[in-house]
Amino acid sequence: MMTADGIDISSLSNGQRVALMERLWRSLSGEIARNGPPDWHETELKTRETEWTERARLAQDWSVVREELTREPL
Repeated sequence: MMTADGIDISSLSNGQRVALMERLWRSLSGEIARNGPPDWHETELKTRETEWTERARLAQDWSVVREELTREPL
């Protein structure tokens, strides 16, 4: 078996590199289909959802922001 560290891709053409990536992706996709996504995916999704919710809470309507930006200084 060959390890990833033992592969020299510098001599491959762009087309060969793309074909290799596609082959690797198909291999990974099949693995995920059989075993499900890794555990860290759920953690990352929850983190992103929390960030999204917080950003949405802090968001302001554009008309309000524009008014604040164009208001004369005190």
